Amino acid sequence: MLEFEWPWVFAALPLPLLIRWFGKPAAAQQAALKVPFIDDFSDPEHQQGLSHAGHMLLLFVATLAWLALVGAAARPMWYGDPVELPVKGRDIMLAVDLSGSMQQEDFVLDNQRVDRLTATKVVAGEFIKQRAGDRVGLILF
Repeated sequence: MLEFEWPWVFAALPLPLLIRWFGKPAAAQQAALKVPFIDDFSDPEHQQGLSHAGHMLLLFVATLAWLALVGAAARPMWYGDPVELPVKGRDIMLAVDLSGSMQQEDFVLDNQRVDRLTATKVVAGEFIKQRAGDRVGLILF
């Protein structure tokens, strides 16, 4: 089902018409740059302006753009049937110390002395493999 999160935004739909009807037209301004060879910049093919069909096409495109903008601003949401997610398992957070004390080599793994951080990685990895269905988070400090 389609619903709009902010339906009051549709009140802005007539805004361009109100601006066109009640806004005063812009005064014609002189050119900001006066150049003696300004005629070299004009295109004689396009001096006549757009035809009526061209103006109607521009008006149609501008109307579509305004409708799309207002519709998107209203935040359309598509709600379907609710989906039940299986809630199985536990939420587990592992906190791991990363300070200098973790560099002490006082653990033995596979008959080799390793630092505390390496031992923590091995033990935590084995622990996580055994936690099927659980959600595990990691806090490093």
